[in-house]
Amino acid sequence: MKAMILAAGLGKRLGAITQTIPKPLVPVRGIPVIVRTIQLLASQGLRQIIINASYRAEQLQQQIGDGQAWGVEVSWSLEQQPLETGGGVCQALPLLGDEPFLAINGDVLWQLDLAPLIRGYDGNRMDALLGLVAAPEAGSGDFLLLPDGQLQRGKGRPEAWTYSGIQILAPAPLRHYPVAPFSLNRYYDDSQQRHRLYGQLLTGQWIDIGTPERLAQAEQQWFV
Repeated sequence: MKAMILAAGLGKRLGAITQTIPKPLVPVRGIPVIVRTIQLLASQGLRQIIINASYRAEQLQQQIGDGQAWGVEVSWSLEQQPLETGGGVCQALPLLGDEPFLAINGDVLWQLDLAPLIRGYDGNRMDALLGLVAAPEAGSGDFLLLPDGQLQRGKGRPEAWTYSGIQILAPAPLRHYPVAPFSLNRYYDDSQQRHRLYGQLLTGQWIDIGTPERLAQAEQQWFV
């Protein structure tokens, strides 16, 4: 299975931190977040990686290159303007091929076993299978997980799970969407309407570094 790291965002919520470097290169305990993700993907047997880049793309390419330093093969999908998560994935589809692929946000730290997610994907029933983790704060979850594994929006509900930023996507339905800026949330909502949006619980360590507060928390608590 191929993997895609979504690394084209501007990282505006991190303020001054991302004025000189792209968000995926922000270090936690001295190691850039994207490097940690590449290392973990390689350790779980995912060695064909596509990275999209836009903001300060040259820095990302210089740091990561072709991935040989970590025993992986990296291809690049460069965006003249940030295409957001949906447009970024759609532009990269020629590199991703015809098989389901793993997609990971470039601003999450994780130590999760992805095997249940990969085993749980069923292309006959699913357009997307989202990895879920426990909500970091009460009421901060994103989705309700139904008994059959389907997802419904559940923002603010105490029983809602948090979307981890890690997912498996089917390429075929994505080809009906434009290579233009749009959020994958549009795809999730459409998939839910088709009863093809599912979730899989993941266990382990996870945190996003999207804000200065969360980045500081990661520096204090991350043990990997």
